[in-house]
Amino acid sequence: MKKLILLCLFAISVFASSINFEKDLDSAKKKAITENKKLMIMYSSPTCPECNYMKKKVFKDEQIISYVNENFVSVIMDIHEDEKILPYKFIGIPTFYFANASNMELVGKKIGGTREADFLEIVKSIK
Repeated sequence: MKKLILLCLFAISVFASSINFEKDLDSAKKKAITENKKLMIMYSSPTCPECNYMKKKVFKDEQIISYVNENFVSVIMDIHEDEKILPYKFIGIPTFYFANASNMELVGKKIGGTREADFLEIVKSIK
């Protein structure tokens, strides 16, 4: 019985881990300033295949989850619902913006989806 409980807890922890996305840009900015982290802003749409690939595949990678949660405060912005408050212009989705929270100065940008190893390399290059 103990083995079954431990196995269930392990399975829950594996499947429950994910990037901690804030609900909106304002709360993400406040949290990033408080925690002295950069922002990772993803422009997305529910109908975007590459966006959904990033959410369902790339953002489930344990190394990415760990690195992004440790170094960034993240938020996903829907280009249709959040259209009036998008802080940066874009030409395609997904687009990832990396910024200093205090002044919203861009420190990096990535347009399009990518595989796990490439995305990890990108986020690690943001200073």
